[in-house]
Amino acid sequence: MSYTRKMIEKVRWYLDCYRMYFKINLLTVLEYKLDFLAINLASVLALLVGVFNIEIIFSQVDAMKMWSKEEVLWCLGFFYLVRAIYNTFFINTLSISYWIQNGKFDLFILKPLNTFFQLLSTGRYNAEYPLDEYLVGIFLLIRTSHKLHMFHGWRSILLFVFLLVTAVFAYFSIIFIMSTLSFWFIKSNMFIMLIENLERLIEYPIDIYHVIVQVVISTVIPIALANYYPTVCMLGKSSNIILIYISGICIVLGVINVLVWKRGMKAYQSAGA
Repeated sequence: MSYTRKMIEKVRWYLDCYRMYFKINLLTVLEYKLDFLAINLASVLALLVGVFNIEIIFSQVDAMKMWSKEEVLWCLGFFYLVRAIYNTFFINTLSISYWIQNGKFDLFILKPLNTFFQLLSTGRYNAEYPLDEYLVGIFLLIRTSHKLHMFHGWRSILLFVFLLVTAVFAYFSIIFIMSTLSFWFIKSNMFIMLIENLERLIEYPIDIYHVIVQVVISTVIPIALANYYPTVCMLGKSSNIILIYISGICIVLGVINVLVWKRGMKAYQSAGA
């Protein structure tokens, strides 16, 4: 059997495992249907608060640093969609600290499956799937895209897909890097809280903030890649240099992901050690 064929079979096997895990997780969540609906309804209302805030702001002003209301709402909707995808497939990265503290991480290491794969697919960190973020995010994107005439053919659609993938990867990478600090600090909740606070900043175009804040959320902790830079690309407010910048930052984040994970695994000590 050739190496390529072995790799294909291994990938298929992992995909089958992931489907089974995903199905089990979904069935667990849907076991209490009323709770599932109630939680998502409450979350929808919480998300709409962000939309109403923007509506209130633009009832007083015509533009926000050369950004129209539709453009700001598109930026917000894009971020909701990015976060929804993250919460669907990668939210377990938030539980690294918890699993290290209670010793469950040992089980991932002992099982005959890739540790990182188990981290992403086993169980759920939160109690619901992000149906709310999908609904609100997609609604905002459709509504504002029509008014802004965002899509003009396959080229704009492909650009959107590329920007969405890179945005999800950047958002995942930032949270993953912060979470893996648990290998050394055990409790990394303070780092996650920092990200949550920065998320509130990018609900609006970062142009409105001081240049130091813009630099921090564009380079030091580049969470602006989750919605601001993709938005300026889609709106034609930037040159192709921004696409190169986005690609470069994603490559750097990918390298850091691998290095931090490998070093963290080497530094990890069992809870019973």
